[in-house]
Amino acid sequence: TDLSWNAIANATGYKLSVGTTSGGTDILNNEDVSNVTTYNLASDLPETSTIFVTITPYNSEGDAVSCSEESFSTETLETIPVCTTLTSPLDGDTDVVVTTDLSWNAIANATGYKLSVGTTSGGTDILNNEDVGNTTTFYLNSNLPYNETIFVGITPYNTLGDGISCSTESFTIKAEPLVESKYGFSPNGDGFNDFWEIKGIENSPNNSVDIYNRWGDLVFTISNYDNQSNVFRGEANKLTKFGAGALPNGTYFFHIKVNGTHNLKTLKGFVVIKR
Repeated sequence: TDLSWNAIANATGYKLSVGTTSGGTDILNNEDVSNVTTYNLASDLPETSTIFVTITPYNSEGDAVSCSEESFSTETLETIPVCTTLTSPLDGDTDVVVTTDLSWNAIANATGYKLSVGTTSGGTDILNNEDVGNTTTFYLNSNLPYNETIFVGITPYNTLGDGISCSTESFTIKAEPLVESKYGFSPNGDGFNDFWEIKGIENSPNNSVDIYNRWGDLVFTISNYDNQSNVFRGEANKLTKFGAGALPNGTYFFHIKVNGTHNLKTLKGFVVIKR
């Protein structure tokens, strides 16, 4: 901005002191600007600041005495907003629930946000640069996929444009929980329902499955159950009083454990063999 003031009839010049503190001279230090009533500052004043100005008229008799200091405040210039970061889930989080919402830090000069969400870095298969308005929480329309890394890009914007080069953050959805299998199966060699299918176990391949008879004897154990080749076909692989081989019809009890770091509990239940 420029500085202008009222003319003094017998003044032959003016001296200006300008600063960002009361009595300060960090912008102009008793500068003799000659006999003018407007001064063009060499550079812009700092934004969002209080500026203190003292104008001292002078003539051949000397400088005016005890001239008052005046002040004014400068505006805050609008700029393109900076980028934001996730607050929930956090970047790098694991075992995130499939029903999670997305929340992020507010940016003061943003008037809205655009979201891109995908299952690959830079991917947009879930949300493609969706304008979600001026909010800091977004509720997804559907559950996120189990056991996937989710990549999120959040771009704040205002009337001047979009935030520049905002980074992508990511988090990992928990593995699909095991659920109780079909009530039973019929391993009679007809090619239908010949083995015990454990729904969802292929999502947790590092597993162990133990089968017990009604007396608590371990009759079958296997690692890496996969619903394909590594399965329980109603045959014991641990010696029992009936010997190894085909197990008789009846109710058996299982323990399914997923190994490794996770929050899944050992699944327990029963399965019926009916030949």
